[in-house]
Amino acid sequence: GYCMITEKLVGSKFNGIFRCVDMLCFNLGEDVRDKNGASVPEFSFHVQTQWRFVKEDEILLASRDIYVPYNTRIDESEWMYDIVGRADDESSIFDVIQKSFHEHFLNAAVSSARVSRVGDLQVTFSNGIVFETFTPSMRKDEFWRLIYIGENRENEHFVVFE
Repeated sequence: GYCMITEKLVGSKFNGIFRCVDMLCFNLGEDVRDKNGASVPEFSFHVQTQWRFVKEDEILLASRDIYVPYNTRIDESEWMYDIVGRADDESSIFDVIQKSFHEHFLNAAVSSARVSRVGDLQVTFSNGIVFETFTPSMRKDEFWRLIYIGENRENEHFVVFE
């Protein structure tokens, strides 16, 4: 269950974040080889609900930042969030910030992780940064999943809600 998986996260280091359109991929742990020989992070959250990284009373990065241009002078009515690989001046807040986001996690590791009864996820790092998701609907759907590369190098998927 979730308790066993969240316990495995403790001690894991931040590995990186990126996005597939507007799905957050949040990676933890060392890069390992899967059964096909590909280099993959030990743990990867694929998040399709609201999320944010918070430190004390500051939001460092959040799900809406994918949809907002980094450059405040851009006309949002003409701008498209889903184009990647643009210059910072034309990119989203997320696309610019994610490039150096790992700097927030130097020498930090997961100190706790938990899943609430309604599927909210909270991952706390030793430096005080907290990653959290929010379940936005009474209907159960896939809001996030954790992909774990287990001992046998198989991908194990834990889906909220499956």
